[in-house]
Amino acid sequence: MWKRLLETTKKVVSAAPKLAPAAPKLATRKRPSCTRRPDVSPATKVTPEALLRLEQATVSKKTTLPSALPHALANDGEDEDNSRDFTMEILSILNGPEDTEESGDTEAAPEESEDAEDAISNKILEMEWFAGSQPSNTSTQYRKEVTREKKKRYIFKNTESRRFTRLMRMCADKLGTESALEFFGRLGRETGIKEFNALIKVCLDMARDCEDIDSAVEHIFRAYRLFEMIKDRGFQIEEDSYGPFLLYLVDVELLEEFEMFSAFLKDANPRSYSRIAYYEMLLLIRAQDEDSIQELCRSVEDCNEEAHYGIAESYMLAFAESNRRVDFVRFLELLDQRKLSGSKYISSIFKYMGRFELENYADKLLQEMTSKECADGKVSSLTFDYAANVPNIAAEDVISTFNKWQEKFELAPSVGAYDRIISFCCSSSKISLALDVAECLCKSNPSVPIELLNPIIQACEESYELHMAQSLYDLMSRHKLKLKNETFRSMISLRVKMKDFQGAYDILTDAEESGETSTVTLYNIIMAGYFREKNHNGAQRVIAQMQSAGVKPDCETFSYLISNCDSEEKVSKYLDELRQDGIQMTKHAYMALINAYSRLGNFDMAKQVVLDNEISPKYLSDVKSALVGALASNGKVSDGLKIFDEIKQSGGCLEPKAAVALIEHTQTEGELDRLYQLLEELRRAKHVV
Repeated sequence: MWKRLLETTKKVVSAAPKLAPAAPKLATRKRPSCTRRPDVSPATKVTPEALLRLEQATVSKKTTLPSALPHALANDGEDEDNSRDFTMEILSILNGPEDTEESGDTEAAPEESEDAEDAISNKILEMEWFAGSQPSNTSTQYRKEVTREKKKRYIFKNTESRRFTRLMRMCADKLGTESALEFFGRLGRETGIKEFNALIKVCLDMARDCEDIDSAVEHIFRAYRLFEMIKDRGFQIEEDSYGPFLLYLVDVELLEEFEMFSAFLKDANPRSYSRIAYYEMLLLIRAQDEDSIQELCRSVEDCNEEAHYGIAESYMLAFAESNRRVDFVRFLELLDQRKLSGSKYISSIFKYMGRFELENYADKLLQEMTSKECADGKVSSLTFDYAANVPNIAAEDVISTFNKWQEKFELAPSVGAYDRIISFCCSSSKISLALDVAECLCKSNPSVPIELLNPIIQACEESYELHMAQSLYDLMSRHKLKLKNETFRSMISLRVKMKDFQGAYDILTDAEESGETSTVTLYNIIMAGYFREKNHNGAQRVIAQMQSAGVKPDCETFSYLISNCDSEEKVSKYLDELRQDGIQMTKHAYMALINAYSRLGNFDMAKQVVLDNEISPKYLSDVKSALVGALASNGKVSDGLKIFDEIKQSGGCLEPKAAVALIEHTQTEGELDRLYQLLEELRRAKHVV
């Protein structure tokens, strides 16, 4: 099959045309008086004063959803439906030959089997992938048109997307790399460097998966053929393309192949000569060929000559990457400091100096750069590169080293450097220290972007230091930072997780008073928190506040309400209200219906939900998975297994949560095959993610 496909596609490819103020000193330890709110209990109530303030904030503000929103959402779904339909169709076509072979249909003659494979490959290459776009509703708002355009660009142009990468891998698996390129060419998609790089990565991944080098040679050759195609089509082969390939050859120590391919790459792009020297030195270090290493070093002893400088710099970086400190220092002393300070790899050089604790060398380079009047932001960033890479260094010591050089060279505060320090503190679980850094920066720079505080918000949530949310919000308020909708959302979410509903309402009121954010999502967060605490009165109070503020509920609101209904009458009531408001049903709304009916014991109604013709094909597998999980969790394991079989027969996959529910409730005795099948679903889901 492989040979015939490759022969066919080689013919097709050959016939195709080529196409300011001084920085304040940062604190290096926790403030003793760090502000913390007292712990709150689940029974914390929202005071009437807070609700009155919220009501006053919304008196002059009427937030309503545009009447065209349901239509816009519907059109949005149609655009994504087309892409989902095409993916499912391609997956079924690509899996066709294997499924046939595995099903035991081995009686067909070899000639007929090969002809069938050719027909399948030709069908793939000749088919239309996308249907024409559906005409959009004329009343759709401009921002929705822009959103759809962004989605289209993401689907068709963003080659780093998971969907494209998975599809590229499948095509390369089934058709070969050259056929995959022709395949994507039939989409009307131009093959550029990103597409070639994606396929080269596929080849290298396949080579790494091989058990021996002899098996990997086929994939190495395919990668080489891709480089030839890049060259033939007039593209420049840059390090983004050849770097991973040469690193693989270094890892498996293929000296002869490395020499052959590096010669080809140097010929294809003479400018890469000095950079390829980096990979050559890595290979010799890996092979422990000291004689050759010293010979190369002697060849560039006069490294200040233009022809030798770039090669010497590459050797130095290779020594550093291989933890050869003495050799790294040797070249650091040989190289011209003026040239080195302007190197494109200067950030990596400072990181290596930090790793080897070469503070004197770093200080000399910084002096050279400041004497040349380099931008303060660049120098500040380099001081952080050094400090953050010193082995086993504490976050407080990183800040001390950073402060020392900031003062010595009188550097102005750099938002970029402070941003990295804040992220470093958060990754080191030093949230209080990160707040101190942010405080210092806000004092010296009144126009600090709110995004700078995102790492602190994330760290509060991930490390469960929710009490720090109050200090963070106080900082935002104190320096009058302009909050965006996402920031309000995150801060309210933190308060709700603390069960501090009073604080959540305070932030919600601030959002209302700002007048620059849509608050329906913020209300939903508070309502969901009440439902998690089984506080239905609190959730109903949120609905009342939404009505008072003129904020119309969206599908997420109704999903929460439906999920927590205690009777089928209430489910019907909220479902009717949703439809009367003209709100488009979403995946989560269908799931909420399934969970509500299952919890109330009406399994027939739960099964009826997945039969709704209005469910987007894109979400059908997810909705069915929700039904499987709901049935299994409510004692209907056999029914859940039947629907699982239907999902598999239609080429779909079971969501991990549903698979776990089935595993937990399936009897082990006599069902080992079933359990193994479900574990395979979990393994596959993990691989896809």
